[in-house]
Amino acid sequence: MASSDERGEHTLARDMIEVHGVEAAAVARKNARAAALAGQAMQAKSWIRVLGIIQLRQAGSVAQL
Repeated sequence: MASSDERGEHTLARDMIEVHGVEAAAVARKNARAAALAGQAMQAKSWIRVLGIIQLRQAGSVAQL
């Protein structure tokens, strides 16, 4: 069973794709970098997981074409 953090990350990834489209991965990457530079390791790791989810979803949508 997925934790609430995992569900939240999947929801965030879906919402980011909906709002930012093909730029969603770039936005997530930028947010991960900003968090890391600010010393917010846990937040940076969360953004990296969101980035991975976005990339998987985008790769899946391309494969379906």
